[in-house]
Amino acid sequence: MAADWRERLLEWPMPLPRFTLDLMHAALIVVDMQYGGVDPDSGVSRYLREHFPDVAGYRDRIREIAVPNIQRLVQFFRKVERPVIYLTIGYALPDRTDGLGLLRQIDDDLKGRLATGPLVRLGSRENSVISAIAPRGGDMIINKTSMSAFNSTAIDQVLRNIGITNLVITGASIECCVAATAHDASDRGYNVLLVEDACTAVTPYLRESSLVIFAAMFGRVATTDEAMKELTAARDLQR
Repeated sequence: MAADWRERLLEWPMPLPRFTLDLMHAALIVVDMQYGGVDPDSGVSRYLREHFPDVAGYRDRIREIAVPNIQRLVQFFRKVERPVIYLTIGYALPDRTDGLGLLRQIDDDLKGRLATGPLVRLGSRENSVISAIAPRGGDMIINKTSMSAFNSTAIDQVLRNIGITNLVITGASIECCVAATAHDASDRGYNVLLVEDACTAVTPYLRESSLVIFAAMFGRVATTDEAMKELTAARDLQR
């Protein structure tokens, strides 16, 4: 799949974004890797398995590819004592009015099909990060009520307070909350590296198109191996 989107990127006639990761001012962002969104037996995943088995089959990449790659990146950032920030999405008010209106509408439509939607209760299991990549002491967890963390949380202020200018972004889903957060981060002046095989996607087409758009105008895209190589080189230079 990687070759496909990279070939489409060759059609882009403008210069591509370029920067070198500054590890001393970098943080890892893990977007919405919570039970309600990515666990195969919960929420949206169960609905897709029952009604769209082909789409659900593609989402097996979450367990087989994305989670192991996120684990590698999390371990690296913890080892070099750089911030790991987990984003979740969940509402606090019983009527969900603190959630994004569009998400409430999707939520209601899915409930009409006897399925669980994207909005889950703050503090519930569905709102919790899956155990395979669960936060540890010292990691930050920021809950949002919109697709982009920059529109419903204080993440921008938090990042600036701790001196972060470079973001390595992973998570769910690359065409939705990952893209919205990554685009907004770029638009606020952060250097953003999107790790393609440490992100989930609903369909191959949405994955490809999202990667092309981001790489053309908003930041850089790399595989986990490429990101690890660059991060390791940056670490070694600091020694």
